[in-house]
Amino acid sequence: MDDVDFSLFLVDLFSGRYDVLVATCPTAIEAAVVMARDRNMLERLQDATRRTELVTIGERTTGRAEQHGLTVSSEAPEATTDSLVGHLNRKERRGTVAILRSDQGSPQLIKGLEDAGWKVVEVKVYSLLLDESEMMISLLDRLEEGKVDVLVFPTPAHVQAFLLQLIERCDVEELPLMLEGVTVAAMGPETRKRLEEHGVKVDMVPTKTTPEQLLKELLHDL
Repeated sequence: MDDVDFSLFLVDLFSGRYDVLVATCPTAIEAAVVMARDRNMLERLQDATRRTELVTIGERTTGRAEQHGLTVSSEAPEATTDSLVGHLNRKERRGTVAILRSDQGSPQLIKGLEDAGWKVVEVKVYSLLLDESEMMISLLDRLEEGKVDVLVFPTPAHVQAFLLQLIERCDVEELPLMLEGVTVAAMGPETRKRLEEHGVKVDMVPTKTTPEQLLKELLHDL
C-alpha cells in the first residue's frame, strides 16, 4: 500500500491537519513505520505523535507503537466500532480523525464516527488482498482434508480476505460444507456479522473483545 497517498497523509499530519490518529492494529503501526522510514521521515512521525493524539485499539497495538518510539495518548479497550467511538466521544470537541488500517476495513467504523460528528480520513496502510502464499495454500489444503479444528477471525477484513481465497476453491454454496466440524470464532459482533452474511456459522464470540479473552474461552470450550 506504499503510494503517493501515504506521502500526502504525512504532509497533512506534519502540518497539523489531524486532531486524532487511530491505529487499528499492530500491522497498521508496522506498515506506517516502515513507509515513514523508507521516506527518511520516521523521526518526524515520532515527533508528530507527541503533538497529535494517537489512539490505539488494544494492548498489542499500543506495545507495537511504543516499540517504534511513537507516543500513545490513549487506548480503546476493545476492537469494536462501539468501543472506539465511545472512547473518542469522551472528548469535548469533535475534529478530524485519521484512521490507519487495511484496504478492507469495515465502513461501519467510518459511519459511526461521522454520525458522532467526526470528520474521518481513511489511510490505507496495508493490504489483505494478497496472492495465495504457501502458508495459505497449506491452510486451505488442511481445511479440505479435515485437519483444521479452529478458525479465528480477528476482524471483518480478515473474513473478507480469507473467504476470497476459499471461494476460489469451492462455490459459495459449498462454504458450510468446507467448514463442517470446524469451530469458528469471531472477534466481536461486527466480525460475526460479516461471517454470517456469507453463510458461515459462528460458534463463539468472546465476552470481551480482546485476544486474551478469546484464547481463554476457546481453551475452556475445546
